[in-house]
Amino acid sequence: MKKAIFLMLSLSAFTLLSASQVLAQASTEHDYLSLISEYVYKIENIYDGNWAFTYRVEDKIEMETRTVRRDTSLPFLESETLLAINGMPPSEERLQRHAERRQRALRRRQNNENRPVEDEEEGNEKDRFLEMIIPESIHLIKQEKQLLYLGFKAVEEDREKIYENLQGTLILDLDAEYIKELQVRVTEPFSPFFLSKVEGGYFSIRFDLFDGVPMQTEISFELQGHAFYIRDLTEDREVEWMDFEKI
Repeated sequence: MKKAIFLMLSLSAFTLLSASQVLAQASTEHDYLSLISEYVYKIENIYDGNWAFTYRVEDKIEMETRTVRRDTSLPFLESETLLAINGMPPSEERLQRHAERRQRALRRRQNNENRPVEDEEEGNEKDRFLEMIIPESIHLIKQEKQLLYLGFKAVEEDREKIYENLQGTLILDLDAEYIKELQVRVTEPFSPFFLSKVEGGYFSIRFDLFDGVPMQTEISFELQGHAFYIRDLTEDREVEWMDFEKI
């Protein structure tokens, strides 16, 4: 889920301009990309260890909603607390299953201590996202009052075939100067790996201002597909983050 977080955005070079002036200047793909880049770097990474928060995962396939509190100032095994299942206190069985998952996560963490860190190998996620955007693909979809809708295509090494079948949309709030939403939609079926097929899908990450700083607050994720003809890849989830607290 954090990777989802392969998708972040920004603008401040235009802070002395009105929204109409910004739009007038953003008339080429270069100006649009500059606008997007500035907004990207404004976004706060809530997983950088500086924030405690509660998140709620609604799994529409399993018909279950889990509420978890995350606070990395606590020891690792205590840093994620299962608060509720479908709005009710979790059973002892669910608490035990949660504890076992945290134990497995700790073992993975320990096993990976001597391996290269992915972000160190591949760079900052915000930079990676911006590098994936094809500048000449950025185009104006529409403007509704202060909201600017931009479409784009993306590409990444070894994933060209996948990205050919995805279309991105960014919704920028020109008055508040931040990314309001990023959407990615599957435009036609494709095979991400051998004997697999993605029939359709949709991803949306939404941001709100917290003390004037844009932070992710909601994600919607839908996927229809299969792997090896027998494994169902279908997912339909929504995640909401709330109760942010600076550590």
